[in-house]
Amino acid sequence: MDQQEDPSGRDMFNAAGTAFAGNDRRAPLRDALERWGAFGPGQTAGRFWPVACVALEVTQRCNLDCTLCYLSETAEALHDVPLALLLDRIGMIESHYGPGVSIQLTGGDPTLRSLEDLEALCREIRRRGMRSCLMTNGVRAKRPFLVRLAEAGLDDVAFHVDVTQERKGYANEAALDAVRSTYLDRARGLGLRVLFNTTVFAGNIGEVAHLARFFRRHAGEIALASFQLQADTGRGVLRERAAAVTPDRVAEALAEGTGTSLAFDTTLVGHSACNRYTSVVVAGAEARCPLIHKKLAHRLIDALTKHEQIDDAHLAVRATLARVALMQPDLALAALATAARLAWSLRRGLWQSRGRVHRLAFLIHNFMDAAHLDRARCESCVFMVATAKGPLSMCVQNANRDAHLLEPQPIETSEGRRWWDAATGELQLAGAHMAQPEVIAKHRKGRVRVAGGTD
Repeated sequence: MDQQEDPSGRDMFNAAGTAFAGNDRRAPLRDALERWGAFGPGQTAGRFWPVACVALEVTQRCNLDCTLCYLSETAEALHDVPLALLLDRIGMIESHYGPGVSIQLTGGDPTLRSLEDLEALCREIRRRGMRSCLMTNGVRAKRPFLVRLAEAGLDDVAFHVDVTQERKGYANEAALDAVRSTYLDRARGLGLRVLFNTTVFAGNIGEVAHLARFFRRHAGEIALASFQLQADTGRGVLRERAAAVTPDRVAEALAEGTGTSLAFDTTLVGHSACNRYTSVVVAGAEARCPLIHKKLAHRLIDALTKHEQIDDAHLAVRATLARVALMQPDLALAALATAARLAWSLRRGLWQSRGRVHRLAFLIHNFMDAAHLDRARCESCVFMVATAKGPLSMCVQNANRDAHLLEPQPIETSEGRRWWDAATGELQLAGAHMAQPEVIAKHRKGRVRVAGGTD
């Protein structure tokens, strides 16, 4: 049952986005998950971290025109947020969630912003002890561009590639493997963690297994593959999701493509209706899912996160394992026995790969339609957006983007406080009329372009 009371989302600055107070930054998210019955033994949100990631939208402009796009009808007419405001928002994110948080530099496509601005953002994120991720379609993210950002402190790059982007000359996802391979080449050797995002709809649901096979072959280069289900939100020309496009169907296709059983219910990432997560270990042509050992995984999660927040899960888990082994030797022995059985099941692949093992994670995002926001899911959100008023659930932001983007944003100047207007790019006095963006022909995209014709 839908529980949306305010389509603008103004009353949904949820518990996960409230200002931090106290010693445990995980508490607001954990409280929200508990309130909605979503804080089970496998829940990582509110245990390992206070939020999965926070999107920092650096531009609303994009150089593609996807048939499924969450941006608003007026996005192309909006001016880029001043760098000073973006730097302030990075500070706001740290004050809410602390160090170790992943900040997604996104938009639109962030590569349309100046490289110097992106470098400044990466340096500030690194200075504050957080992680930065460039979310891009990759068109402008050439090798020299990524080299510069890596040198400035960029941690991750997430390439979004799929047929909804209607790239010329690529009829299906299999053809787009050439683009994915090119992007891997660009990022190789730069020390960047590489992710891939795919929007799933009726036009490519039949190729998800193929994509899983591609990602498995490149498990040593790709850390995570995210599959984002179609949602009726934003300016995209596609609307209602086909009945065949479900999290269950995507999970089945991923299992088919990886060639092994996948456990998507062992570890949870926020609300189970929103996100499903699993991982595989790959050796040669063999792949296995270590999360099928559900009880053991839950015992390890409890032991690793019982006492303190883990700001950097990858580093802290390894550092904490020794302590767990000392305090709970029976748990350590059970984990070692399970690891030995896993290695034995991978023995053929280990022979092929000369002992090299890689880990690959899969994440399924089930985003909500703009007109059907569920309060339980909004208040349990782990994927937030940094707005002028603080962190906001990504689905709430997408449901009525203009209301949030056109909100006057205070900025301190030598002449005192002024309010920045996204429609004009100018600073206004308090109480001044904020302009409405004009969508001229060259800015038309999505539904506006279809309605207005091709220019």
